[in-house]
Amino acid sequence: MSELTGAAQNFYEKLCGFEGSKEEVRPLVLDASKQALAEWKLALQTQFEDGKLTGIEAATKMAALHDDLLRALFVYADTQMFPTSAPEPVSLCAVGGYGRGEMAPFSDIDLLILNTDKQPSERCQNLSEYLLYMLWDLGLKVGHAVRTPEQSIALAREDHTVLSALLDLRLLAGTPEPAVELVDLLRKERTRAKTRAYITAKLAAREGRHNLAGNSRYVIEPNIKEGKGGLRDLHELYWISRFVYGKKSNTTADAPLKPHGVSAYVRHGLLNALDADRFTEAAEFLWQVRHHLHYLAGRATESLSFDRQDALAVRMGYTEKTPEARVEAFMHTYFMTAREVGALTRIACAKLESQSEILLPQGLDRFLPTSRRGLKAPGFVLDHGRLNFSNPKALKKNPVLILRLFHIAGARNLDIHPDAFATLAQNMSLIDDEFRASKEACEIFLEILLKSAPPGAVLQTMNEASVLGAYLPEFGAIVASTQFNMHHAYTVDDHTISLIKFLHDLETDELAREHPHTTKFLKGFTERQRKCLYLACLFHDVGKSEGDQCLDGARMARQATSRMGLPDADSDTIAWLVRNHLEMSETAQRRDTSDPATIENFARTVGSVARLQMLTALTVVDIRAVGPGIWNDWKGELMRQVYDGALQYLLDGSYDPAQESVNSAFDDLQGKLEDTTAKASAPMFKSLGESYWKNTPQDVQIAHATFFENAATAHTDVKVDAKAKNTKASHFVRANLNRPKDVTELWILSRDRTHLFADIAGAIAINGASVTGAQLYTGEDGFVFNIFYLQNPEGLAFGRQTPARLAKLEATTLQALKGKLGNLALPPTQPSRRADAIPIHPRAAFVSSDKNSAIIEVSGRDRPGLLYDLGRTFDAHGLSIHSAHMEVLGPKAIDVFYVSYAQDISLNEERLRADLIGVLSDMFSTQPDVKSADNVPG
Repeated sequence: MSELTGAAQNFYEKLCGFEGSKEEVRPLVLDASKQALAEWKLALQTQFEDGKLTGIEAATKMAALHDDLLRALFVYADTQMFPTSAPEPVSLCAVGGYGRGEMAPFSDIDLLILNTDKQPSERCQNLSEYLLYMLWDLGLKVGHAVRTPEQSIALAREDHTVLSALLDLRLLAGTPEPAVELVDLLRKERTRAKTRAYITAKLAAREGRHNLAGNSRYVIEPNIKEGKGGLRDLHELYWISRFVYGKKSNTTADAPLKPHGVSAYVRHGLLNALDADRFTEAAEFLWQVRHHLHYLAGRATESLSFDRQDALAVRMGYTEKTPEARVEAFMHTYFMTAREVGALTRIACAKLESQSEILLPQGLDRFLPTSRRGLKAPGFVLDHGRLNFSNPKALKKNPVLILRLFHIAGARNLDIHPDAFATLAQNMSLIDDEFRASKEACEIFLEILLKSAPPGAVLQTMNEASVLGAYLPEFGAIVASTQFNMHHAYTVDDHTISLIKFLHDLETDELAREHPHTTKFLKGFTERQRKCLYLACLFHDVGKSEGDQCLDGARMARQATSRMGLPDADSDTIAWLVRNHLEMSETAQRRDTSDPATIENFARTVGSVARLQMLTALTVVDIRAVGPGIWNDWKGELMRQVYDGALQYLLDGSYDPAQESVNSAFDDLQGKLEDTTAKASAPMFKSLGESYWKNTPQDVQIAHATFFENAATAHTDVKVDAKAKNTKASHFVRANLNRPKDVTELWILSRDRTHLFADIAGAIAINGASVTGAQLYTGEDGFVFNIFYLQNPEGLAFGRQTPARLAKLEATTLQALKGKLGNLALPPTQPSRRADAIPIHPRAAFVSSDKNSAIIEVSGRDRPGLLYDLGRTFDAHGLSIHSAHMEVLGPKAIDVFYVSYAQDISLNEERLRADLIGVLSDMFSTQPDVKSADNVPG
């Protein structure tokens, strides 16, 4: 058996001091193991947190202390629990991460117990079970298998993950013969064909892992282990190089022993000395973060979630005054490290390819077929199908070759050779002020932007190589800049490049189904318009580096385009688009688009059809690039209303949605209805005001007519007489699932009264629905016809898969209309540490205030019942709500209310603002005291 030393020997001797039967001794062994493990781990944690151990050293020592425990337990079981005079060959081996000799505080333990018999002997089973049950009782997560060397190699041939785990095989205890046999078998597997197959499988697995994590290094809640640019990428390089260089008998000398064992990479020429230092620095940062993350969570977790980012920043030594500043600084370092990992693994893989004559998968080739034949580009060659500089020294005489590299790659869809990236890194100083102001450089860059087959992919590659930020310092200021909110899924630079990708998709009809109108008018754009639009996309968020993304962004965009030598008119257009890039989205989602004044104000801001179309395209791609699931058909419908209204105003000089009087609209509608429907619905329609007729399409009016008829049929007292007030009117409710727009419309017919809006909002809240907008129509006779637009927390139509929830919503709303809802009973919600970590400052502002009316915008942390509490606050101040518009950005709610009040009411704006802030701060929220509906998303 293996000899014990140090802590393992001391612990083994302690175990041997226990007396009694196996059953009596076991709890003593377990208690001693718990105590030893806890003491060892606490000492290691203290050393690490006191700065006496690096992240890599802590990972190594964490594995070593588990080695001591397992070796002592195994030898104790072998010699004391199951002694024998005829030892059989059994090897206790570590594999996987544990086999590499590196562990985070709560990492799994992967074990392989090797024996020579296909059916393990009773003693082998006893040893295995004793050890495994002891480890499980210690609370350790153990992956294990009991196999022969032949069985292990057979599984490795079928599954590259098993093969990778075996590459890290390390003998812990027992007889060495089975482990040595398996190592010999693994060495024989390293034929050229199998090497090629293994590398292909590992790189394919890496790509699948990246896709699963969002295929971006810049996801703002990255997975430090599995994410792009994380530790697993270092492991992939390690496994590949270990497989390639482990062919010879002196495996230990040739192959890298750890993923961060840079000496082996340097020895084999995969990295130079400078790159090796960068590699070690990146690995050390990631390991430090991973250790802190495990200690902070108290368990194994690899996601840098919002609720832990600030605490991690503090642990990592960031001392900025505010949480936002600390997180931004910390995450900037993380994303730059992830970029380093990508660059270094790319360089090393290229060297592996050239040394082993193995063609590795390409980069840009994933997007479009490659055109490689007939490359006639002075200064460039194709190396293994990748574009490279023919003479790197030529860059000093002709620096624009730097941009030409990406121009040719984009035009021909060629992947760029890693040696070319290394050349770029050595010549970044050539991109100076003279280079940036070069007319030739500008022309090449615009060719890249406007004519590359996949412009987004090329820009992403330029960004990874640090060229894009060097050429455009305004863009460079947002590289790896995090957005500390739950709304954006990516860093600012990655989000920006996604705009370019989506704009190209619009131009190539990839998004024609979702955006038919935008796709159509883009086809009519001139090259000048395309240039302005693409550059506006590129600069739209650069202002975030200095404060105001719109005002500062416009100034910085003008600065950049002027330096590039663009005409003043183009710079003006680009700056205007950047300054106003939020205007259309905010108008569509936060204003009453049925109000002609809203459309007219927006149209006057835009000023021309050309700018309207460019702004529309910019808004579409900006929303889509925020993250998966952010765009939906409901937002598309709101955008279409704004676009159509503004287009009419710009073409005709005025905006009249109906283009006809109320009377003619009513008469025209009556002619389209069945006689019984027309007769039953006529009193209701006559009661509605002018705004309904101006802003409701006729196909929707027809649907409303059926609703009014059903209401009249269901309740004989639902009759409206414009001359005689009807005080007996009942209430009618219908929830209609609008699948094309992915929104549920809650139609409500009732009589106006105090607290009506708040009560309806309460009924909606206790059903777990979110209000995205509301149209409120009040007739002259006191009847109200309200339409609430509802979605579930995922941004989809509420109740889209559960009709029973729509029925429950109708019933609850009907009770609310009758005043029988009682005290608001909100559904139980699960507290979200992630959402609570995002700082949100409550705000209430009067957007406009005229005689007896106002537009009030509020924002604060979203919560169940918020709309109800806001409605009650407006009621307390004597305000009537005519329309409401809601937007939810992660945990933040932004609500806009169009309100009016009686002439005899003197509105105290300061007091109202203070009361609203109190509600938004959750100081005066309603507390439930009756049982509510369950809060299950629709």
